[in-house]
Amino acid sequence: MAATTLPIAEVFRSLQGEGTLVGVPSTFVRVAGCNLRCVWCDSPGTSWQSAGQPRALDELVDACARGPRHVVLTGGEPLLFPALAELSRRLSAAGHHITVESAGTRWLDGLACDLLSLSPKLAHSAPWTRDPEWAERHERRRLAPPVLRRWLAAYPWQLKFVVTSDAKRLSADLDEIETLLTELQIPNESRHQVLLMPECTDPKRLSAAYRQLVPVCLERGFRLGERLHIALFGHTPGT
Repeated sequence: MAATTLPIAEVFRSLQGEGTLVGVPSTFVRVAGCNLRCVWCDSPGTSWQSAGQPRALDELVDACARGPRHVVLTGGEPLLFPALAELSRRLSAAGHHITVESAGTRWLDGLACDLLSLSPKLAHSAPWTRDPEWAERHERRRLAPPVLRRWLAAYPWQLKFVVTSDAKRLSADLDEIETLLTELQIPNESRHQVLLMPECTDPKRLSAAYRQLVPVCLERGFRLGERLHIALFGHTPGT
């Protein structure tokens, strides 16, 4: 029997703060539950302290109908839940533009998606100092290149990488990104679809974090990934 509910952490309306649609009015449907545990997770209510409540798909469709055309299905990891595919199809049938945000470690059949926002997790994301047991699981799960290739072939996409501000660690992040892009066979002409987003939830530090990435983007052809919601509202749920 098909699931008719999803565990939801929050539903809210705001401007898209990240990616190629930054600034676009959107309804966000944030699913609770994740198969990873990033040390810097900016929505711990969907992972470390998952606190979702079951909400009916009909209720979610109605909530989105009262908001903007653009809808963002995010998490946590929304692709863990088969009911998300049904929700995406209902929203698409209602005329919404659907962005799905995912780490890209799991496949889900039947997804309706206008923009797949994939955010593969780099090695620095593992929570070794916080929870070594979870860090081992996170490290095993954080990258799934065959799954990523399948997603990239199926939908319009963007790749978002959270990178560190420490110079030595940033160099390691960039090496890892380049290795993954080679493995995924991303052509040079598509490198503008690869976004580097600073690991920063402090509005006062954002400008400096952006500036550090400018020469990297110029040299490698990547796009600077904004964090507009942090700049506008700080690190605040529901924004």
